[in-house]
Amino acid sequence: MQLPLPGDTTVEVARMMTSDVNSQHATGREEDPNSSNIGRIVQLDTTVVNRIAAGEVIVRPANALKELLENSIDAGSTCIAVMTKAGGMKMLRIEDNGHGIRFADLPILCERFTTSKLRKYEDLESISTFGFRGEALASISHVAHVTVTTMTEQDVCAHTAHYADGKLVSAPRPCAGTRGTTLVVEDLFFNNPTRRQALGKDSIEHAKILEVVQKYAIHYPAVSFLARKVGSSAAELHTVGGPAAKTPDAIGTIYGSNLANELLFFETSSEDPKFRCEGYASGPNWTTRSCQHILFINHRLVECSSLRRAVEAVYAPVLPRHQHPWVYLALELDPTTVDVNVHPTKSEVQFLHEEFIAQRIQEALSVKLRECGGSRTFSAPLPTFSRPSLSLSSRVDGMLAGTVVQFQEPHDESGKAGNDVIQDRQSERGPAKKVELNPTRVRTDHRQRSLDSVWRAGSQVEPRDSESPDVEKPEKRRSFEEAQQLTSIVELKASVALASDAKLSTSLNKSVFVGPVTRELALLQCGAVLCIVNIARLARECAYQRLLRRFGCMDSLVMKDPLPISKLLRLGISDPESGYDQAQHANVNVDAFATEYSQLLAEKAEMLQEYLALRIEDGMLLGFPNVLGVSSDAGLCFDVLPLFLLRLCVEGNWAEEKPCFENLCRILSDCFVEFLLPSTEDIAPDPVAFANELNAAVDAGGFSDVGAAAEAASRKRARTSAPNALERLRWLHEAIRRDCACQWPSAYARDGTVLELVSLDQLYRIFERC
Repeated sequence: MQLPLPGDTTVEVARMMTSDVNSQHATGREEDPNSSNIGRIVQLDTTVVNRIAAGEVIVRPANALKELLENSIDAGSTCIAVMTKAGGMKMLRIEDNGHGIRFADLPILCERFTTSKLRKYEDLESISTFGFRGEALASISHVAHVTVTTMTEQDVCAHTAHYADGKLVSAPRPCAGTRGTTLVVEDLFFNNPTRRQALGKDSIEHAKILEVVQKYAIHYPAVSFLARKVGSSAAELHTVGGPAAKTPDAIGTIYGSNLANELLFFETSSEDPKFRCEGYASGPNWTTRSCQHILFINHRLVECSSLRRAVEAVYAPVLPRHQHPWVYLALELDPTTVDVNVHPTKSEVQFLHEEFIAQRIQEALSVKLRECGGSRTFSAPLPTFSRPSLSLSSRVDGMLAGTVVQFQEPHDESGKAGNDVIQDRQSERGPAKKVELNPTRVRTDHRQRSLDSVWRAGSQVEPRDSESPDVEKPEKRRSFEEAQQLTSIVELKASVALASDAKLSTSLNKSVFVGPVTRELALLQCGAVLCIVNIARLARECAYQRLLRRFGCMDSLVMKDPLPISKLLRLGISDPESGYDQAQHANVNVDAFATEYSQLLAEKAEMLQEYLALRIEDGMLLGFPNVLGVSSDAGLCFDVLPLFLLRLCVEGNWAEEKPCFENLCRILSDCFVEFLLPSTEDIAPDPVAFANELNAAVDAGGFSDVGAAAEAASRKRARTSAPNALERLRWLHEAIRRDCACQWPSAYARDGTVLELVSLDQLYRIFERC
C-alpha cells in the first residue's frame, strides 16, 4: 500500500471539498440548482417610483381636486372656481385669488417632498395647514399634464409653467393674469390605461367632484365657490361667500330650503380632553336613503367610521327603517392629539379619546332631537294646494298646538259680513233651495252623541235668541255696521285676507271627518288627500274668524245661575297654571288682585257686551258669547273659565283699540275651543289616583297583583271613556264645516297644522298595478 505524498493532488482535492462543505454548513446556504431563475433585487427607476406613488395619492379626479382645493384655501383664497370636462378626466381647472406662488419657487413646484408648510418632523405635531408632505402636485404631474399660471401681489405680471413627471418642461414665460393661481390638469391617467378604465362614467366622476366642492363650500361659507362644466354657461354650484355668510346659508344654497328649514344646530366641548365640536343635523322631518355625513377635523375633510356609527345610533329610534339623516360636524382638537399622516390621500386621521368625543357628540345631538321630538310636524306642502306665500311663526304647545292666527271673511263696501251679504243677495233672487247639512248618520255605539244633539238646547246653558242682537232689526243692523266699520276691525280683516289661500280653504271647508288621533289631532279627507290636522288650531281659527265677522252682533249663551266674577278670578289666580305657587307667593294678597280685576271688568262691561256679547252685571257673569254657534251645553267643560277671565284682565291691552280687540277675540276663541275639547283626565287619568285605584282593587282581592289590575283597567278604559272623549273632536270639525266660510292661511300647508299622509289617487294607481 502506497502512502500519499505531501502535495498529492488527491489530498488537496479532498481538503478543498471538505472546506467547501463546512463553509456551506456555516452559512446555512446550499447551492440551488435553479438559482439562475430567481430575479435579482434592483433599484427601481425614479419615474416608476413616482408613478406608483402617484397612483396611491391620486385615486380619481375627485382626489386631485381635493388636494388642489386645499392648496387654494391654504393660500388664503376668498373665491375659487372649478371647471371640469369629461368628469375631470379630460380637464380639471381650479382658479383662485390667493396669494399666488413666487416665481423663484416655480422650478421645484412639482417635485416630490417640496413644501412651504413643514420644515422638520416635529412640525407634524402642530400642523394647521392641509398640505405638508409636498406630494400632491408631484403625484398629479406624474399622471397628467399640468399647467400653472400664477401671480403674486409683488409681481408685475403672471407666469405660466408646464410640468411633466415632476419636472419643469420649459422655462416659465410671462403672460397676462390676476393675483392668484390657476392650475389646469389635463389627460388624467393618460399613462395608466388600467386605472383610467377602472374609473366610472364621466357623470359619476363629475358627481364626486361636485360633492367635494359642496362639502368645502359648507365648511367655508365665507369663501365663494363656483363649479360648472366646460362649455356650460350655467353654474351647477355657486355660493356667494363673504364675511356675512353663514353655514346655514351655504347649506340652503346647496341642498335647498327643505333641508335648511329642518336643520338643528348643536355644539359640545370639553377641557379635559380638550376639544370643541359644533355642527348641523337634520331633524326627524327630513330623511334620505343614504347617510350623508360630512366631517371636518381641524378643518380637514376626513372620514371617521366610529363617529358615523355614533351619529346613526342616535337617529336609529327616531327615523323610519332604511332612512338616514344629514349631518355636518366641525371638530376641533388639540393638534398634538391628532395624527394626520396615516393615509396616502389624507382622507383619514387618528386622534386620541375617540370614544369619549363620540359619546359627547351623541349626547348633544340627542338633546336637540328630544327638544324637537315633542313638536314633530312632518311638515310638507300638500300637492293639491297652492304654494305657501306667507310665513307665520308658531308656538308649540303639547304635540302640535299653536298660536291663533287671524282670519275673516271678505266683506263688501257696506261693511256687511260675508254670510249676511250672501243672504241679502239670495233674498233678492227669491227663496233659496234648502240644503240638508246633516245626512243621516247611523251610530254603532249608543254612548256616542250625534252631531245634531250638540245644536239642541241643553240643561244648564240655553241660547239667548230673544235678547241676542238681531241683524234683521234696523237698530241692530246699524249697530253691527258701525262696529264692522271700525278702523281696527277693517285692518285686522285686511291682514287676514293677505294670509289666506283659496284652494286650502276650499279643501278644508269641504273636508270629511275620518277619526280622532289625539286630544288635538284628527284625520280628515280633503278631496283626494288624507290629512292629519291640528283640529284644535283650526277650531280656534274658525272661532276667531266668526268673532271678526260677527263683531257687534255675536249671539250669547245665558247662564241660568249667574257666577260671581270675584270668586272666579280668585280661582284663576290660585290655579297653578297661572304661575301661582302657594309657597313662593304666600305674601300675595289674592283677594286684593281679584277685587282689582273685578273692577276692571266692571268698567269694560258695556264694551264687552256691545261688541262681544260677554255680559257682566253687578259683579256677576250672566252671559258668554256663543263663538262657534252651538246650542247645547252638554259635554262642555267650563273648568277653564276662571283662567279665561284672568287672561282677559292680564293680557288685554285696554289702552289701544286694535290690540285690545285682537286680544279679546283671540282669548275668547281659545276659551270656547277649550270648552269643547276633551279634558286630559278623560284621555289620561291622574297617575296618583289611578295608582290608588289599582292598589284598592288588589287589596279587595279582585286581582292577584297590580299588573293584572292595570291591564284590566286599561281594557275597560279603552272600551269606555277615552274613545268617547276623543269623539268630541267631531264636534269641532262639524262647527268648522257648518261655518263654511273660513279662510285658512297658506302657511298651514307647511307648518304642520295640515299634513298630507297619502293621496288616494296614488293609492288607486298602486292597487290597479297590483
